Amino acid sequence: MGVVARAADFDDPDRLVKALDGVERMLLVSTDAVGPVGRRIRQQSNAVRAAIAAGVGHVIYTSFTRVGDVANPLAVAEDHRATEHALATSGMAFTSLRHNTYTEMLLMRTPEALSSGVLKDNSGDGATGYVTRDDCAEVAATLLAEGGHEGEFLEVTGPEALTQHEVAALLADITGRPVRFQPQCDDEAVSDLVKRGMTIPMAQFLTTFAQAGREGFKDTVTDVVERLAGRKPTSVADFLRANRAALHGT
Repeated sequence: MGVVARAADFDDPDRLVKALDGVERMLLVSTDAVGPVGRRIRQQSNAVRAAIAAGVGHVIYTSFTRVGDVANPLAVAEDHRATEHALATSGMAFTSLRHNTYTEMLLMRTPEALSSGVLKDNSGDGATGYVTRDDCAEVAATLLAEGGHEGEFLEVTGPEALTQHEVAALLADITGRPVRFQPQCDDEAVSDLVKRGMTIPMAQFLTTFAQAGREGFKDTVTDVVERLAGRKPTSVADFLRANRAALHGT
């Protein structure tokens, strides 16, 4: 297909510059370096500086929903804010794609929920605008191919925001098994994750995602997917039906 693959390393700034030579538009996917503190900001700042040095014209960045609000309790919010700031002050054209929670993340909890009949977390009555990775990928691909939306912070969401009560009801309807949502406080959620073998720091990190939903930071719904990808985003119900086997962990 004429695609050229180049090796790059977020921790090797010089190599990053060489990898980006001749690049017109760049998709910067946020790294998975959630620890130690500061590493992801450093890595992504390296990528921004390399893009400047290589003369990249437009950087598209995968951020997270509503991280511009300093009250957002999400553990990764500061990483995204810092990277967005680096892009906004870089002099390059940029677009921040603020993805809502990936619908695929629900599959991590459905086997246990279907087995026990209880879906548990600390999101309370908060709603989430779940969006699939495929929908996010189409939005990014469109921007890479066509450009546009420079200087914008686009909230990339699914077609609706659902509470965990509604997710549990969907699971019950799709599988025919009784499932109900049981709200937890933050400490209960951390304790539950630790009992399943997770470290305390990682459990505390993960529970901030549900906390952000409980505090109203994930209920945004937009038409970004429809406008850029040219089709309606995938609903949670349609995604769960299409992945029925995976709901049971198979």
